[in-house]
Amino acid sequence: MKTLKTLLGAGVMGLLMAGTAQAATIDITFNNSNGFGFLVTPVYTGLHSGSFDAFDAGSAASAGIEQIAEVPVPPNPPNLIAGERLAVEPNSQGGFIFGPGGPIQDGESGTLTIDVADPTTNRYATFLSMFVPSNDTFFGNDDPFAYEIFDGAGNLIEQTIEITGSSIWDAGTEVNQLLGAAFPGQDIQDGVAEGGVIQRLLDIDDGQGGNGFSALEALFGVADAGLITSDTVLFTIDIEASPTPVPLPAGGALLLGGLGAMGFIARRRAKKA
Repeated sequence: MKTLKTLLGAGVMGLLMAGTAQAATIDITFNNSNGFGFLVTPVYTGLHSGSFDAFDAGSAASAGIEQIAEVPVPPNPPNLIAGERLAVEPNSQGGFIFGPGGPIQDGESGTLTIDVADPTTNRYATFLSMFVPSNDTFFGNDDPFAYEIFDGAGNLIEQTIEITGSSIWDAGTEVNQLLGAAFPGQDIQDGVAEGGVIQRLLDIDDGQGGNGFSALEALFGVADAGLITSDTVLFTIDIEASPTPVPLPAGGALLLGGLGAMGFIARRRAKKA
């Protein structure tokens, strides 16, 4: 009986320890409900320690950001932004959030399920995607610490991130015009190089008393785009633990073994009686 109690105690302890283990599989869901008709290309997601700084306002765009802002990524290889991330943080992780048809259109959502190898290290998220229609406009966070999804102990911080007008940027890599824009009837390869720097779309002067959103309204007929402010919520991103079934932990197997041993002993005693 003493041996049986030891087995059962070890089994219960194993279950308790398994119950407190950090879950590393998460769902990242991008919701496009901007109401203006803007769509985004598949959303690039990088998980890192905070060293990967994708871009800085007032600086020239990297090759990876230029690619994000001007062409659909994926499917156009190579994925330059991933190479830039890995060059800074070799152990960081990344992936894409796809919509039902690839891009995520207004009114659609997409989810990336990712198994985070080390949530105590890859605690922060960077999100990047082309903002369509436009020539070289994208959304993203220039602060690598803006979105903390795991705390220092590796515990998931479930949350809803709001992407507002202040997170939409002009890459400064292509002249803003109809020619070469991501817009029906245009070839995105025909754009004219600009050689500028990254600017918040709200900070761009359209020459008519408006900003970059007003310019998008004038160029592409996006109704009321000029009304977008820094607080206008265009997209949301939900960070949640994945509901994927979890296999029976080792502690559970040990407990079942202990219960089996109890039944076996009980049967032996019954036969002796």
